[in-house]
Amino acid sequence: MICDFMPVSVVDFPGNVAATVFVSGCNFRCPYCHNSSIIGSKSGFSGRTSVLPKSPSEEVINYLKRRKKLIDGVCITGGEPTLWRGLKEFITEIKTLGLKVKLDTNGSRPDVLKELIQEELIDYVAMDIKAPICKYRLFTLDERDILNVQKSAEVILLYGTPNGKIIYEFRTTVHEKILEPNDFVLIGEWLSGASKYVLQGYRYSPEVLDVNFCGTKPCDIYFLNRAKTVLSKYFKEILIRS
Repeated sequence: MICDFMPVSVVDFPGNVAATVFVSGCNFRCPYCHNSSIIGSKSGFSGRTSVLPKSPSEEVINYLKRRKKLIDGVCITGGEPTLWRGLKEFITEIKTLGLKVKLDTNGSRPDVLKELIQEELIDYVAMDIKAPICKYRLFTLDERDILNVQKSAEVILLYGTPNGKIIYEFRTTVHEKILEPNDFVLIGEWLSGASKYVLQGYRYSPEVLDVNFCGTKPCDIYFLNRAKTVLSKYFKEILIRS
């Protein structure tokens, strides 16, 4: 379900002014997660805005109808949006307004991702790459999720730019307690040839999921640049996003 809404963002959807929709519930447990208050499937409205009443999907659509000339699109993030049964219907309504849609995902539902791409319901997908596959048990203990992550990456590479249906990026939140330089070699070998890869340093949040990560320093820019250098031989475009 939708649990929060940001009316305007200039950072969540690259190159676009967008509204951002937060969907509660997640099947991963990333220790550095900064949205821990919404990862439970029964998470409620966090109160960040006053836009959402009892029927958040309907109210968001009504808001977008009034504001559609002022924004370019909508970013749907989480939590993990592909777990939400109402996702396709919600996106379909957004598309009827002439707005673009960006989907953030952990890649655990390749069937949902493929359907949305094939039906041209999303314009941009950002898939989180937590680590090389050999370290994914730090984030989920379900082997099916780990296999599905690999399938989702294949779907994105198949349908993605430059000749496909969507613009995409793979992205990694970098924390030095989890990732080391050789991990980026493994990631590069796995996803070699992808058009865009984004590195974003961990930033502390009071909502961080694992207490062992409370108070840890932001990722060192030297480490991020080192990772960028390692990945540069595998990807066409690499960005460090603050």
